[in-house]
This record gives sequence, C-alpha cells and structure tokens, in this order.
Amino acid sequence: MNDIFLNPANVKEFIKTAEREDEVIVVRCVRKTKASKPGGPDVGDLYDLHCTRKPADYVPTGTRGDRSAEDAGSGVLTVFASNRRDSRGRLGDWRRVNIDAVKKVIYKGREIEVVAHQ
Repeated sequence: MNDIFLNPANVKEFIKTAEREDEVIVVRCVRKTKASKPGGPDVGDLYDLHCTRKPADYVPTGTRGDRSAEDAGSGVLTVFASNRRDSRGRLGDWRRVNIDAVKKVIYKGREIEVVAHQ
C-alpha cells in the first residue's frame, strides 16, 4: 500500500469532505494553549478531535453566526467534535482546529500524515 500524505493547504478540504460524507475523521493536532481542565493536554502535546457533521437537531445558542470568514483569517476551522463535552457535560461540542498544527488525520481506518512538502 502506498503512503498518502497531506499538506496543511488541503487538510481543511479533507475535513469538509468527511463532514459531507457524514463520516468521522480523527484530527491529531499539537496543542497551542494549555487545557482548561486539570490533567488535559499541555502546550505542545498531541491530542485528537473526532470531527463529524453537526447534529441535525443543533440549534445555535450564541449570536456570532457563521464563523467561516473569521476562521479563514485566523487559519483555523470550526468543527463539531464528538469526543469533547459541551458546557452542560453532553458529548459533542464545537472546537477550532489550527490547520497548521494538524499532524495526522485518520479517516476510514487509514492514517494519513501531514507534511509541509511532498
């Protein structure tokens, strides 16, 4: 089997493809800031986000609306992570992925490394 590599420029589209296909994609990132909860990942640690399509019954609670322009300017992507808890303790919450900090994606059982050049 040939190795497949992604670069930061196409990671975002890969995540969006998984969302459109209603698949889970695991995004392994380098933590940029300290975790808010004790025992969580520290700056520089790797951590996984299990990104998926937002729930059909999702109702926005804030007034910020669409963040795509803000995301593009910051080099991040807002995703729905099924392995994170929201403020009420329920599984599933919004997270921002720093596209340049993604090291690997795992999609349909295949691990794909992210490299600057290939």
